[in-house]
Amino acid sequence: MLGPRETTEAVMGDPVRDARDELKRAGLRGEDPSSELVPDVIARSWRRSISSNASPDAPAQLFREIDTESILSRAADPVLDRWQHQLTDTGTTLFVSDRAGGIVARRVSDRSTQRRLDGANAAEGFDFSEEAVGTNGLGTAMVEKRPVMIHGAHHYNELLSDITCAAVPLCTPTGSVIGAISLGGLTRVTSPLTMSVTREIGQQIEERLRAASRPEDLALAMSFMRYTNAKRPTVILDKESLLANTPGLPFVSVSSHVMLWEQLRRHRWVEGEPARLELPDQSVEVVARRVVEGPHVHYVAHFAELGAAPGLVSARRSPTRTAATVAAPVLVVDGPPGSGRATAARHLHEQRHPGRVLEEVSATPGVAWDHLRDRLAEGADVLVRRLEDLTDVEVSRLASVVRDHRAAVAASDRTSVLLLTVDRARGPQALGDLVERLGTAERTVALAEARASVPGLVAEILENVDDERRHTLSPTAMQALMAWRWPGNISELVDVVTDVVARVDTSVIERRDLPEHLQDVAARRNLSPLEEAERDTIARTLAEVAGNRSEAASRLGIGRSTLYRRLRRLGLESDDGSL
Repeated sequence: MLGPRETTEAVMGDPVRDARDELKRAGLRGEDPSSELVPDVIARSWRRSISSNASPDAPAQLFREIDTESILSRAADPVLDRWQHQLTDTGTTLFVSDRAGGIVARRVSDRSTQRRLDGANAAEGFDFSEEAVGTNGLGTAMVEKRPVMIHGAHHYNELLSDITCAAVPLCTPTGSVIGAISLGGLTRVTSPLTMSVTREIGQQIEERLRAASRPEDLALAMSFMRYTNAKRPTVILDKESLLANTPGLPFVSVSSHVMLWEQLRRHRWVEGEPARLELPDQSVEVVARRVVEGPHVHYVAHFAELGAAPGLVSARRSPTRTAATVAAPVLVVDGPPGSGRATAARHLHEQRHPGRVLEEVSATPGVAWDHLRDRLAEGADVLVRRLEDLTDVEVSRLASVVRDHRAAVAASDRTSVLLLTVDRARGPQALGDLVERLGTAERTVALAEARASVPGLVAEILENVDDERRHTLSPTAMQALMAWRWPGNISELVDVVTDVVARVDTSVIERRDLPEHLQDVAARRNLSPLEEAERDTIARTLAEVAGNRSEAASRLGIGRSTLYRRLRRLGLESDDGSL
């Protein structure tokens, strides 16, 4: 039951609730009215909450386990512990969220307040981003990138409507938002000094972030102020960090950071001259300069045009794909096992027959060739995988099916398509001859030859295996993936990412979360073009023989001890291949 003061405040809150509800209804009607009863910052947040379909009455959802070893947690916990003692019995609570909006720390002043907050899931591990629960101190402060005061009914979610809180974003020394700090309590116990106290706590946490920061980060910040302007897309980066101005944001991601760093690090720099390069599979030109600050090196990269945000890259390396090639009755995808051949074949099929069903069979001994022939005659599209496993006798049967199918399509008796995946280098000679006659519609390569495609492939794998879309990889983790030679190709990468997602509760996958052999992979030094070619040849050969070093040495025409020396010299020695 409400006391006299609470009743008065509840009544006073009704017009604000009515304004919020009307804004919700207007949003559903496609209108965009302004509200004279609330500040502009609240009206903007309500509109964003409506657009993101934030829940107006459901408790926050569990986000993930808390990473107590994160930079933010290490900086914030001692500060929160000190202030919790000072705020005892005040009815207020301190919250810290990470940049994704998940609450990573909470300090409650009394048990009754704790029970009330637990009822709204305002606790560690729950998602208080603005997208999830609408207008609230933590989420809105990060979106607005400035301090905010959220009074009672200004909250979008009804479960928070009796709480008033002040919040400020928390920034790293380089200026990027890393999270938010909020101090709040029931509206009737909130002090006018709440915002001042919150600012002070936020400043103390940021001071600890500065004390723990790398000197290199400060050098990046200085270069950022020196080289960026409001119009040209620019990023400043080293191996660990990246800063971008607003026009450069479309180009910023873990993937683009790692790819750009690797290209700049391996570039053969001439003093005083900028570098011009392109990111793999991108149409934008990057003009970069190297900045040396004592022993530390970082890079300033300007993008020649805004263009579209970088898309995912592919591990496939395709020859010229003409309309006639795609329209052929038989399409061949050639490449080593595990390199994404079947995926490439499915893409070709989707390009030719969008939405049409594709049946798949494996070319194992004893495959039912007559059944395959019948299905093609009935109009079914069929993908036959792993032709390199066929015997000479079965290759002749396949050739008969192919011949009959091509003749039927040429006579307009059917429109079905036959797709084949093969590693012609490993199959019998007759298979190689057949592929030569048919031509290759697409060629895939070993992942060791397409390391620049790793970030894009990881993004695609995460979309498929991370149902909650909550995991990302840190730059150092991505660099470790790019340094590995992947003898199992894309299949091995899929297994690694799937396993890590299942094991790791924190949203950011760090290098320490990867399998041990990936954590220990040696950082690649700058190699000459000749060394790069030699390294790629050895990596490709190892991939072809499933890591068997004795067989690889035989194929390369060198002794096993010579191979071991070259593996160490070229940064491939961390793999435990079979002997």
